[in-house]
Amino acid sequence: MDKRLKDLRSRMIDTKAVTFDHTHKDHIRRRIKDTTISRFNLIKSLQNFFPIALTYLTLLFLVVSTGLFAASEVGLLPKNSSVSVSEHSLTKEMLYENVLASTEMIDIQKDQEKVRSIAHSYLENQRNWKITNHSATYGTHSTVLVQGKITEGYFDKMTFSIWIEPETGLPLNFVIRNQESSVLEQFKLPDETLAHVERQN
Repeated sequence: MDKRLKDLRSRMIDTKAVTFDHTHKDHIRRRIKDTTISRFNLIKSLQNFFPIALTYLTLLFLVVSTGLFAASEVGLLPKNSSVSVSEHSLTKEMLYENVLASTEMIDIQKDQEKVRSIAHSYLENQRNWKITNHSATYGTHSTVLVQGKITEGYFDKMTFSIWIEPETGLPLNFVIRNQESSVLEQFKLPDETLAHVERQN
């Protein structure tokens, strides 16, 4: 009995005693072949996928860039989206003084008087207005948008908006609206005045 057990144990340990029939060998070959083909197909699929993905990403980048550029050109986005620290540190007092000082750059007397009137009538009392947008735009100009309420006079309880160029203090556009947002009065600084100021700078 012991001899038979020893003989069985030696046969189990001896790899040469293990035999494979043809069916088993064919099955192993097919498994190896299928595994090789699967890996090859995976590599081939990845090689085909990367150029397609890169093409789609490039097209997406071009479409987004074109859309942002077009939006900036038509005025939906500010042309200079980075707002400087100096603009954010612009106070009401500084803005009021800049608007008053801008009259010295204007060569047309009636425009000088209008700008001076805007500064004294609407910006002097700084409790009635605030800076609502430090990076607004008016046409092609980067501006600061000021909005406030009129508390006395003919336009009592009406609102006003002023687009002011921060570097020069020039009020490029001034609008008074009623409670229904209809425009009651508007003043735009003439193009020739802006051109004269640009030539001075």
